[in-house]
Amino acid sequence: MSDVFFKWMRNTMLIVCAMVASSAHAQVRELRVGVASHVRSLDVQEITSNSGASFLYQIFDTLIERDNHAAPLKFQPGLATSWKMVSPTTMELKLREGVIMHDGTTLDAEDVKFSLERVLDTKDPRYTSARGRFFYNLKSVEVVDRLTVRVHTHRPDPLLETILSARNAGITSKEHVEKVGKDKAGLMPVGSGPYRVDAFKPTELLNLTRHERFWGERPPFDRITFTRIPEVAARITALVNREVDFITNVPPDQEGAIRRVKGLKLVGAPLPVFHIWVLNMSHPATANPDVRKALNLAIDREALVKGLWAGRGYAPKAHQFKEYGEPMFMPDLAFYRYDPKQARELLKKAGYKGEQITITFFPEYYLYGNHAAVAVADMWKKVGINVKLQMSEPAFSNADHTKVMVQPWSNPLYYPDPMGVFDTHWSANSWVVKKGLWKPDHPEWAPTYEKARFSTNIKERREAYRKLLTMADAMSGWIVLYQPYESYAMNENIDWRIPSAQRPYKLTFRAGQVSFASR
Repeated sequence: MSDVFFKWMRNTMLIVCAMVASSAHAQVRELRVGVASHVRSLDVQEITSNSGASFLYQIFDTLIERDNHAAPLKFQPGLATSWKMVSPTTMELKLREGVIMHDGTTLDAEDVKFSLERVLDTKDPRYTSARGRFFYNLKSVEVVDRLTVRVHTHRPDPLLETILSARNAGITSKEHVEKVGKDKAGLMPVGSGPYRVDAFKPTELLNLTRHERFWGERPPFDRITFTRIPEVAARITALVNREVDFITNVPPDQEGAIRRVKGLKLVGAPLPVFHIWVLNMSHPATANPDVRKALNLAIDREALVKGLWAGRGYAPKAHQFKEYGEPMFMPDLAFYRYDPKQARELLKKAGYKGEQITITFFPEYYLYGNHAAVAVADMWKKVGINVKLQMSEPAFSNADHTKVMVQPWSNPLYYPDPMGVFDTHWSANSWVVKKGLWKPDHPEWAPTYEKARFSTNIKERREAYRKLLTMADAMSGWIVLYQPYESYAMNENIDWRIPSAQRPYKLTFRAGQVSFASR
């Protein structure tokens, strides 16, 4: 054979090998995510935490979906292709034909009825949070035929579409849950979303693989891995070493280190979530409203934002978010202010004689939580409050909240409406009410709340919400510290942005929401 032939053979083999290697790489497109916290279950009706928001969206579909960035809120067909109100308290929805669940079963009306009605079981404590946040007005789900359901509510609900678009209204497989039981189904759940669970190690690791029979647009990744890396330095190191492609919860003081690394980028914004402290209205030390008001007035929120968040967070003036849009956002409201002089006067009026007030905080609950506790304790001492700091174990979910005086919490905006943060946290169905921490005692509170939540007149709802905030300020049952600035760091070839019409901390990795060039 001639040298020309051998050269042709060699070049052909090189081209073939390159094509095979390229094809193999293209066949496996993996996104590796390092998260600060994880979950113990993947039951879509159980997990309402900020951590769960990162995972459930990939696995489960809802009847009604949202445009991730539309303002005002724009609804889209999900597992339901159409819906309409057939009475003031009944919505009828037509289901999508041929939706294949992760277990190979076909979605039908029985799956919808099972998924939504199990939240109404007051004997099952796992669904208490979701029922209190979203579904307490849900009465029942009626199966009309295989692909038609009717959702019945106790009273007319102006937010019913919004509630059904919450991820905790996601639909699971009735057959799967009844076959393996709720506990096992929470560890290996079955939804209809673009990714299915391949492996799950509670609080540590979640591996998802593409659902090949997904009804919608083909998912952009073959695999997504979520690994818990609680320490900030360790998450950043994993990203720099290319062990992960994307990390969450990057504090402002670490952004400079990431910017110095070629091939990485940051995406960040002040999120619509309040870091707050609950003031236990049932505890003798914090039962006096003048004392609680003084605790509020003694806090310099602008200083906290500047010192902790490099001035990039936001110090709100009231318990509301601009994401409500017109007409529900009221920028003229200004309840939160720094006035140490008035704080001292209120303490004197209350007859405060130096009784100890303890700030309880939980390690790793939220970023800078311990730093905020130290800073606020110093502010309180300056107005004459006897402060003690107490770090509590075990974790937040297992703590005995009734014994604390002051404790941390967060109020994320679950949907862009006042009730998306107020009803989901401070309604009569919330845990702070059930445990007696928040005890609104104003005689007009309950009827005003009813109007703010259920009136179908937008102007009436707006004025009722304004009145609620005014009454809440007088009672001072909580302290809003600030809106945090949250950054996500990632490889520069990832194109992703924070979804503004979804709840904070949700990671959106479906088709059309993220793209990833070949490494």
